[in-house]
Amino acid sequence: MTEWREYKLSEIMETSKKQFKPDNNSQLNYIGLEHIEQGSLRLSGVGASSTVESNKFFFNKGDVLFGKLRPYFRKVIYAPFDGICSTDIWVCKAKSCCDQKFLFYFLANQDFIDTANTDEGSRMPRASWDYLKDTLWILPPLHEQKAIAEVLSSLDDKIDFLTRQNNTLEDFAQTYFRRWFLEENDNDTIMVSEIAKLENNSVSPKRQPLEPFHHYSIPAYDNAQTPVVELGNTILSNKFTVQPNSILVSKLNPITPRIWRIDENVMPNSVCSTEFQVLKPYDIKHYLFLYFLMKSDDVVSSFAMSATGTSGSHQRIRPEYILEVETPEPDNDKLILFNEICTPMMERVKKNQQQIITLQKLRDTLLPKLISGEVRVKQ
Repeated sequence: MTEWREYKLSEIMETSKKQFKPDNNSQLNYIGLEHIEQGSLRLSGVGASSTVESNKFFFNKGDVLFGKLRPYFRKVIYAPFDGICSTDIWVCKAKSCCDQKFLFYFLANQDFIDTANTDEGSRMPRASWDYLKDTLWILPPLHEQKAIAEVLSSLDDKIDFLTRQNNTLEDFAQTYFRRWFLEENDNDTIMVSEIAKLENNSVSPKRQPLEPFHHYSIPAYDNAQTPVVELGNTILSNKFTVQPNSILVSKLNPITPRIWRIDENVMPNSVCSTEFQVLKPYDIKHYLFLYFLMKSDDVVSSFAMSATGTSGSHQRIRPEYILEVETPEPDNDKLILFNEICTPMMERVKKNQQQIITLQKLRDTLLPKLISGEVRVKQ
């Protein structure tokens, strides 16, 4: 490692603060913290510049976007397009000693995340550039940076491929759903309450302090829909029990829908955040129908318009709105055909999701070892 050198962070990168002022004419992609998944290094959605009401930062394709608010959430992405972003996001550009893609992984490394999370006494800590710019870091030479980035990018490319495949499968199923049950359906309207119920059974994990719980939280959904195993004594508030063959519908910020499909395989002590509502069909034949109904554009838009709250980032719908959703009653023959076609698709989605989780774990295991030089890339 004789070629590795020590640099201040300010010698490695700079932040761009070119400002965008809201107007009614621009049509730009907008990324807020709510659009970046926690820990997965991926986007969960994209907003539009027409919806913003305050100044933002411009960014370019290939910039690294680092969420400086509560940096322990590890909201870091490599920008896939030009656009604007929240001012709670750093727009990071590599200097001459650093490769831009390597910078992405450098900033996503847990060592940097921990260093950035210095404001421990604050409920809403922010990374401080004034502090971080003088911190010292050891970097490999550029050719090795590029090799490291190539190894990690190859894993992210596979994750992106599987994610796109899942999106395509869900889009196909959603197309069948819309055509058969909305556009070509003249049946009388029913409410969701006629085919499903909210089964929100409360439990207090802290009463079983040493028992492991599978925790379906909002951050867990954002991180590749992966429940986290936690001891009861670390889960301080009441939760709902997760039911097999149910759908978890988030009431928080419905403009960014979080609809979690739970199959028949549910581990013991599975619980979810009370931000989720546990929607359970009376008959299993309505299971996928309800899932795609909750994900449909009409329902998402309806929930978004019905949400209330004190700020744009903490809007919620009332749980009863879920049961009050109206839809044409599904034709039974088409429902059977829909399940026959879409069940294998959803099984493929589940297998892909498991591969994504495995690849993310491999990437996040290799990342600190490569960045630190513990594992070297053969030239």
